[in-house]
Amino acid sequence: MQKIPPGSRPPAFNSSLDAETSAEFARIAIRKRMHPGESLFVQQSPHTHSYIIRSGLIRTFYVSEAGREVTLGYWGTGDIVGGPSLFGGGAHVWSAVANRESEVLAITGPDLAKLAQSNMKVMNWIVNALEFKLRWLSILFQIHGTERVQDRLAKLLLMMADLYGEEVDGNIVISHQINQTDLATLVGASRQWTNKALARLREAGVISIEGSRILLLDSKALRNSLEPAE
Repeated sequence: MQKIPPGSRPPAFNSSLDAETSAEFARIAIRKRMHPGESLFVQQSPHTHSYIIRSGLIRTFYVSEAGREVTLGYWGTGDIVGGPSLFGGGAHVWSAVANRESEVLAITGPDLAKLAQSNMKVMNWIVNALEFKLRWLSILFQIHGTERVQDRLAKLLLMMADLYGEEVDGNIVISHQINQTDLATLVGASRQWTNKALARLREAGVISIEGSRILLLDSKALRNSLEPAE
């Protein structure tokens, strides 16, 4: 099985398929357009479908019994959301909502399982996609275990730059447009503390914020800003 290098994203679903499999997938999947704020699925609802993102941005999050909402990730074109029971059954253990105008392809668990069993390219892609998600969640848990909000934010920005960054005019632009409230939920801090941490990084000339775009002006300095592990 072809493995993706550590720290990189798996290839988009469609780019992993041959023409025949793509046609079969298009035949059995349901196309769904979503507006910002529209729910794709809700925590504890029955798991019936998995969703391949054709365009847009989907946020997944968990709500604790005490009502605290924790963002788990943002997923873009070519990613799969749903699960962890991708092949159906059980209930969703988190929720998903469109962060902006999006389009997804919904496929039932049994149909996805049938495709995976009959086509190794589909199975390889699913394994790589799940490995990527586990790596993301593992790093996110490590970030939440860091005491200083500024260090949590620095680690998150570096991780997002590695996974989603695009080089533009010598700077790294995080291609997923995520606002400051989104960043706060990802690092597990209040918006006030997150804004203060962002201000310090801006004042140091490490990052720049242009609307909803975050530019990393000096990745090396951002890495150096982290407190050494004890």
